[in-house]
Amino acid sequence: MKNDEVIEKFRNFISLRNRVSLTLSIVILVLYYAFIVGVGSFPEILGYRLGPSAVTLGIVVGIFLIIICVVATGIYTFFANVYFDKTQQEALQELESSGLLEDFKEGKITYYKDNK
Repeated sequence: MKNDEVIEKFRNFISLRNRVSLTLSIVILVLYYAFIVGVGSFPEILGYRLGPSAVTLGIVVGIFLIIICVVATGIYTFFANVYFDKTQQEALQELESSGLLEDFKEGKITYYKDNK
């Protein structure tokens, strides 16, 4: 494989990994901030009791947020174990076999396309 192809494959991998983690992080942040805004703006709605118990809608939504965070962590862990680790190892081996890994370590080649 040519050096440019190896570098491009590694950059694509880094880009995909960053997009997945950024997307999951943004989803979690938006949900948490929406919950906080809801608590501040509509406390009577989140304080609504569900039936005769002391459980409120806010408690249910809060538990839902915690579950969403656990699921998002599980999704990222699944992708990391199944895809990211394997692809990263392959890309690093290709970089090492082509002699480009040291150039990355020394900063001669960057992860960004505009700084070759």
